[in-house]
Amino acid sequence: MIGWCLIENQPIGFGLAIACVPMCGLLILGGLYWRAKLHQLEGRSDTLAGLLPFAHKWRLPLLATTALACALAMGVWVSPGLATSVGERWAITVAAALAALEYVNYYHRQLQHFDNWPDFRRLVTGRGFRRSWMARDLERAGRETKAGKGR
Repeated sequence: MIGWCLIENQPIGFGLAIACVPMCGLLILGGLYWRAKLHQLEGRSDTLAGLLPFAHKWRLPLLATTALACALAMGVWVSPGLATSVGERWAITVAAALAALEYVNYYHRQLQHFDNWPDFRRLVTGRGFRRSWMARDLERAGRETKAGKGR
């Protein structure tokens, strides 16, 4: 988005940086999560066990920054002076939308249903979106933590 603005000679300002923070944070978290899942498949569950408390700790800050980015995206369309250019307005909107989608995709429901046939079939037959893998792992870790405290 920044590259597109620069190529198109669209000035960018602080608003785009604000909108990119949650998007980048969620993409980093997602990369770390899938790396930990790969380690789990290789028999090294310690990476995932270490990541889940981190993912849980960042859930609310990522939600808050995503909400801020979405509010900013709406604001630049209502009050165009909040963005330095039309290009930045679009870039802020795309960054906020991607952050919101990534947040839902990691912490709630799997939104990607085009990478394998069973998931796509589930979606087109009306059975909806399934819980995301990270949401399942966070829930399982929470239950294990509660069970461990009850002993």
